[in-house]
Order: sequence, then structure tokens, then C-alpha cells
Amino acid sequence: MKFYWLPILLLLCLPVKAEPITDIQYRYYSIYPQQKADLEREMQTRSPIIVNGKKFKGYTKWNVNWKFWWYESPNSCRITKVKVFLNVTYTLPQIPKNHVTTAETRTIFNQFYNALFKHEQNHKDSGLFAARDIENALQNLGSFPNCQQLELVANQRGHQIIQQYAQRDRDYDKHTDHGRLEGIMLQNFMK
Repeated sequence: MKFYWLPILLLLCLPVKAEPITDIQYRYYSIYPQQKADLEREMQTRSPIIVNGKKFKGYTKWNVNWKFWWYESPNSCRITKVKVFLNVTYTLPQIPKNHVTTAETRTIFNQFYNALFKHEQNHKDSGLFAARDIENALQNLGSFPNCQQLELVANQRGHQIIQQYAQRDRDYDKHTDHGRLEGIMLQNFMK
């Protein structure tokens, strides 16, 4: 009977991986197509998303912040607790529910929207991966001679990880041509 509890006790001893505290917000810009042929023009005209002089139909902005606590002894300082926060804002098109348009137009838009949102979720994942890596890096940073040095190194490491995943986002857009190579073009959903 004693061996029955051993696996449960071992599980209780494993370190618990905390997920970042995540806040996701959605910002929509409205489009007003009368028919399916209007969809492209409406998104191009009404999108507020301009990056490097180019207009986009969807955008994901993520931001990672962290806090940590430490224990200081006479000759060393080490992190004892880490909290990581991920804020994500999606900016996406929408056809208002009360806007009168054809059922075909709504269907095509919804199919396009789902593909666009999937692409944007891949950008959100960059922020999520960054948050997880920062938490792991800070929890495993080790001991330092003083807390000022610990704080400096911890924050530098966090910012390095953010830059790594910001580059992942840029590379993803480059390799997919901002989703075009994934098939996220309105004409792919036209019948």
C-alpha cells in the first residue's frame, strides 16, 4: 500500500510551470461592403493599420513585462519569485451586425477573417513564447554577488528574449509575405 502513494508524492515534488498572466484585447475597425467585390476596397480604405508606410488588414501587438523578487544574504542575491505579464492587442476588420450586405459577402468575409486571425495568433504566440522563456530564464538565473548586478542581468536577459521573439515575428512575416503564402488573400475565398 505504501508504494501506491509514491507516484503521487513524486508528482507533488515536480516544479510547477506558471503561465504568464495574459490580457488579450480586440480592436475592430468596421467595413461596409455592399457585395463581395467591395471587401478588398473596404479593408484597404478603412484599415487604420499602417506599418512602415504599408497598410495591413490585421495586426497583433504584444508586450511582455516581468516582476521578480529576490533573497539577499551578505554575499549573494538570488531570485525567489517571478511573475510575467503578456498583453496582446489584435486589430482586425469586422462587418457590423446591423450592416446590410449579402449572405455570400458575409460568408466570404468570415472565411477570410478566420484565416487572417489564425495568422495573427501565430504572432501572439511569439509574445507567449517570449513570456515563457523570460520566466524560465529568470527562475534559473542563479546567484549573484549583489542584487544590483542580479537586477541588471535579469532585465538584460528579458530584453534579449523580447528581441529574439520580435525577430521571430519579422521572420514569420517575411517567410509568409505577411500571410499571402499561407493563402490569406481575399481572392482565395471568392467563389
